[in-house]
Amino acid sequence: MSEVRALDLSRIDDETRPCVLEWLRDRSAFHSWFSSLVTGSFVVITVFGSKPGFSTPDGVVLAIAVALLLLSLLANLVAVWSIPSWKFRVATGALKSGTTMRRELAITAWFGVVCFVGGLTLGFIGGTPG
Repeated sequence: MSEVRALDLSRIDDETRPCVLEWLRDRSAFHSWFSSLVTGSFVVITVFGSKPGFSTPDGVVLAIAVALLLLSLLANLVAVWSIPSWKFRVATGALKSGTTMRRELAITAWFGVVCFVGGLTLGFIGGTPG
């Protein structure tokens, strides 16, 4: 039988560096795709749906939905823009522990997803005829 080794995901050394770099490439592709999805949803709500505004209750809900989608897009852009610096630090060996990197990317990803789902939900509620 083969020996079972404990894998420490926060440790970045010569053995785990290629895997961490591949994970960062995949993460960058995900955030780029998710930013496109959020942008498309934003366009659908603002261009093809009812107009957001503050004069009617439905307009207020749509305005909040648009704001949540913008927050989601900003969170994804923070992740997309920070990944190259993380990749550089990992590739050069300047980063030995990935705990901060993984935590930062997880927080921005979950914040973006929650804002996106909230924005879509409110967009659907505000866009349905009363």
